[in-house]
Amino acid sequence: MYYFQKSIQVLFILLLPLGSLPAKAANETGDDALTFTQALQRAMTADPRLELNTILAEASDGQVEQAKLRPNPVIGTEVENFLGTGPLRGVQGLEVTLGVSQVIETAEKRRRRTELAAAERSLVDWEREMLVARIETSVRSAFIDVLLAQQMLGLREEQLDLAKRSAAETARLVDAARSPKVEQTRAELSVRRQAFAKQQAEREYAAAKSVLASFWTDSAPRDFVVAGEVALDSATPEFSQLAAKLSNTAAVARYSAVEESRKAALDLERARATPDVEIFAGGRYFNEEEGEAAFLVGVEVPWPVFDKNQGNIHTARAKLRAVGLERQATHRELMMALNRAYQQRISAQAEADAIQSELLAAAEATLRDTEEGYERGQFQQLAVLDSRSALFEVREAYLEALRRYAAAQAEIEALTRPAKL
Repeated sequence: MYYFQKSIQVLFILLLPLGSLPAKAANETGDDALTFTQALQRAMTADPRLELNTILAEASDGQVEQAKLRPNPVIGTEVENFLGTGPLRGVQGLEVTLGVSQVIETAEKRRRRTELAAAERSLVDWEREMLVARIETSVRSAFIDVLLAQQMLGLREEQLDLAKRSAAETARLVDAARSPKVEQTRAELSVRRQAFAKQQAEREYAAAKSVLASFWTDSAPRDFVVAGEVALDSATPEFSQLAAKLSNTAAVARYSAVEESRKAALDLERARATPDVEIFAGGRYFNEEEGEAAFLVGVEVPWPVFDKNQGNIHTARAKLRAVGLERQATHRELMMALNRAYQQRISAQAEADAIQSELLAAAEATLRDTEEGYERGQFQQLAVLDSRSALFEVREAYLEALRRYAAAQAEIEALTRPAKL
């Protein structure tokens, strides 16, 4: 009953996402127990940010479509020499010009504009990739909290059940005059303490489930249980192996797309330094004598004396240079966060291993010896309660170490999650 192998089944596999964890057997958590994969799918379906990203992607597609279009021609008319004086009285000297003009883009501006729009469109996909990673990380953390709170509640229920049975046995011994009345008082106090601890565990369990359910909908039911069964991994990866994965994460890999976008922006600004050519053609009517007409054509080219787009080129060039530093800064922040999580994982795992190998067996042996001695009349019930309390404290300490291990491992999983684009 007191043996540890029955108590802890909230575990976490190293280097494997929770989505791959096998569910517990139906007789442990029920056929309707929620797995991490199901919880994540619900969160993905309910999160409005993903739908928003889809709309933004559609808007970005429109920008790509717009960038491919040529400038529209302009049709215009001009009326001159009317309502004047002398020979230009009324409409005697009227001249009417009707023509069309067209801007001819130079330096492949349309192609470069399209490339920029397409590069910015790819950034929307990277934003979705990062958003999915954040959702997965948040759901994983909340799922782990529910798993551990669920297990802690089970431990508290076991403690309360044991305290109640002990109190009943003590009452029987007191009635038989084999134990003093104070023993029964102590047993009843132990029941109250364990009942209070169970209530606290129930509140923490309900709070953890509420957080997890909030990823699905505000009115999600809270009467679910979760399933997951993994173990502490004895093989700890080298930090350098984990650090090498950072370059393939969405947070870092997206800078390749950012760099392409800024290169395209610089190319476009350079192209805009070259003036476009505007050509026009049309006909002119002269309201003189019998009325005469003529064709006319023309070309206009801006003279870049002052504005050579140098300011925009300077800005675009600086932004392009900044990409490398932005990538380095992000990589450095991730490296620091990974190191913190890695150290926490090592510490928690070392503590859990020490508890399991050193403290647990000793606490179980002490309790067995104390119970046997109590049955022979060698110890008072207080000694049994102390030994029992010590064992459960060790089990709780293991569960707390497991919680810190799982939290650190979840952080490592989130930081090293490879990009899927």
